Amino acid sequence: MPTTTAPPTLADTADHADDVAAIERLIADVGAGISTRDPDRCVARFAADARSVIASGVRSVGRDAIRAAHVAVFAAAQVPATARFVLLHVLFVRPDVALATTGAYPVAADVEVDRDAPPTVVTWTLVREADGWWVAGRQFTRVAA
Repeated sequence: MPTTTAPPTLADTADHADDVAAIERLIADVGAGISTRDPDRCVARFAADARSVIASGVRSVGRDAIRAAHVAVFAAAQVPATARFVLLHVLFVRPDVALATTGAYPVAADVEVDRDAPPTVVTWTLVREADGWWVAGRQFTRVAA
């Protein structure tokens, strides 16, 4: 269907510094859960009906299924010894909806990373509720070498 109007600009341009900090903490905690092989920590801030595609390609619907996918990849040793997500960009499409892009690196927090060439990119859809930010969706995409 042809469009007769210009596409919308979705960015909410308000100051979201506190939101970005909260999102960074949430995502870092997911990384810490992966590094410590703690599936409960991995999904602590996932919505009950969240969607996820983990790095192994397993698609899951619902927090319980996402947790089970983490348990399975931990048992199969399909994850690096250390996981670190580095926030690359956040787009607030509404004050309470954020699309975040992170690089996923198999390194500790004190190791320098190339923000322009992450081995894996993760896209997060987050929603803010009264008690803070929640993950509604997450998609891992490996970057071709």
